Amino acid sequence: MEIVFVRHGQTDLNKTGRIQGSLFDHDLDAEGRVEAEKAAAKFDPSSFEVVFSSPMTRALTTARLFVKGQKEIIEDQRLIEFNFGEWDGEFLPELGKQYPDAVDPWGKAAANYVKYAPSGATFEDLHERCGSFLNELQAKYPKQKILVVCHGTLIRMMFAHYFTNGNMDYFDTINNCALAKLSYLDGWPRINYYNRVLS
Repeated sequence: MEIVFVRHGQTDLNKTGRIQGSLFDHDLDAEGRVEAEKAAAKFDPSSFEVVFSSPMTRALTTARLFVKGQKEIIEDQRLIEFNFGEWDGEFLPELGKQYPDAVDPWGKAAANYVKYAPSGATFEDLHERCGSFLNELQAKYPKQKILVVCHGTLIRMMFAHYFTNGNMDYFDTINNCALAKLSYLDGWPRINYYNRVLS
């Protein structure tokens, strides 16, 4: 099995540096759409046998640009972005100053962020959700090439599921419209590339 993940294009919240979790369903902004169109122009969807997307607007717009009408897009609720609760829509650098124990040295929310955003999901919840999706792919498409268009935190956890038992600390968020690929063969996962930029 081969899976290529694509992160959605830029939105206005991405541009301003705010946290964009599942509570905000913004579409791509004008700059993000141009970026996605440029990346999609260099992307060939013909070799993919199955295409999945988060049902969130920013991901579906990106998926449609990348597949160019050649493939059916399967929407899967397990691919929606992480719910950051009260932190959603806030500036992470400011949160880091206010709650330094809940933001890691790289400027990412740490697992204990839920102390200050109690309505948010836990990293364990996300790990379970991503694991469920990946296990289903392994069972249904063991020899297929799969395209998945989703979100930055989701892609971090997809890789963390296979390589660090759900610890996302080892994986950065890939760029908007960037690609990350992993392969899975006879119980062995392998990273082929991470944060490949096309545009």
